[in-house]
Amino acid sequence: MTFHPDTLCPFCGLGCGDVGIDQDDSGIAPRPSGCPQADRLFRRSTAVSTNARMAGAAVAMDDAITEAARLLRAGRAPSIAGLAADVDGVLAALTLGERIGATVDHERSEALFRNLAVLRRFGWSATTLAELRNRCDLVLVVGPDPAAAFPRLWERWVLPEPAFVADGARSVVFLGGEPLPETLQCLAGRIEVNGLDGGAADLVALVGRLRAALAGRAMDGDPMMELAVRLRAARYAVVIWAAGLFDTPQPDLIVEGLVRLIRSVDGTTRCAGLPLSGADNLIGANQACAWRTGFPLRTGFDAGVPLHDPERFDWRQRLRDADVTLWISAFRPEIPLFDTGGAVIMLAPPELAVTPEPALFIPVGTPGIDHAGDVFRADSVVALHAGALIDRGLSSVATVIGRILAALDGAALDGAALDGTAVGNTVGGEAAGC
Repeated sequence: MTFHPDTLCPFCGLGCGDVGIDQDDSGIAPRPSGCPQADRLFRRSTAVSTNARMAGAAVAMDDAITEAARLLRAGRAPSIAGLAADVDGVLAALTLGERIGATVDHERSEALFRNLAVLRRFGWSATTLAELRNRCDLVLVVGPDPAAAFPRLWERWVLPEPAFVADGARSVVFLGGEPLPETLQCLAGRIEVNGLDGGAADLVALVGRLRAALAGRAMDGDPMMELAVRLRAARYAVVIWAAGLFDTPQPDLIVEGLVRLIRSVDGTTRCAGLPLSGADNLIGANQACAWRTGFPLRTGFDAGVPLHDPERFDWRQRLRDADVTLWISAFRPEIPLFDTGGAVIMLAPPELAVTPEPALFIPVGTPGIDHAGDVFRADSVVALHAGALIDRGLSSVATVIGRILAALDGAALDGAALDGTAVGNTVGGEAAGC
């Protein structure tokens, strides 16, 4: 038995680096960490198949690479989606996208673009997890408890006493949402107002009431007045939200209200936002896309140059028209449900069970488990290196795409390779997280 202490977790975006992993001949298993995602996703067996599959039938990896290149070369409207890979895997996917004229998007980008839509219009003042932990004396949580998607947020970044607050005191207020039972247990004694208007369905109106109170326009007896006073009196208030958890027709209006609220408070005392998204290296994928193209995700190369369109190139929209899709999901053996009328080439962990079978399935390793890789933390400012834990004979996404690129650049395919047909698929099942 081998023990790997202080292992970095690459899954939700918090970058917790204290997970303990036991390894033996049967595989790896995590010691209880308090995070259901880590406790589930670090459990990997050595008894997995490394064979590629074509329409469910095992094929040699060389043949799978050749067929993937053939399908991508023949595609007239290709899409690269999922994009859940380490930074090297994302950069390789962008190179491939440029080579074949594909659009590129991450499966969890909806949460990101709810925030980016507001950032484009107004700008914002955002902080980091380290600032939250060390300097914040008042935390305002807006909407559903972010621990639903980021399980150890409170334990790792709010429960410890702040290093630069004189008396070490920190209060947590929930606005328009109720703390989960685990959060109540973790933050016992720190939650000052438990579920302020927790039953309110309209977060836009609730945030508007708080902004009115900050401007001195609230009605007498409105509890928002007390909260406004608390925000004005704080030395460093941080407003936290997870836009992916907002269940409303126009979630960006909630974010816009929060950005304006933060700006108002920041005029007299220190206040910043902490928008949370970033599971499965979403932030790293967006950063890599910006480095390579000058644009965020939802960028396409079908015009020969990068073109960004956040609505047209949303992966769910794009898959309706794509005749071939390269789906990348290296972190977890689960994918969201999606429909497409084209062929699907899937790069995913061998544990993934998918029905119906895609045109081509190529097993890949998970960053931080099967191979080393770099991922970005949810606050966008820290890149973390996850080391390899176990060798199961699985290649990285970057390696597989590198081989596909080599095949595309090699001898012309003459159609004598394995016969792959483009069939319409409804693939996958809903994945958890944000």
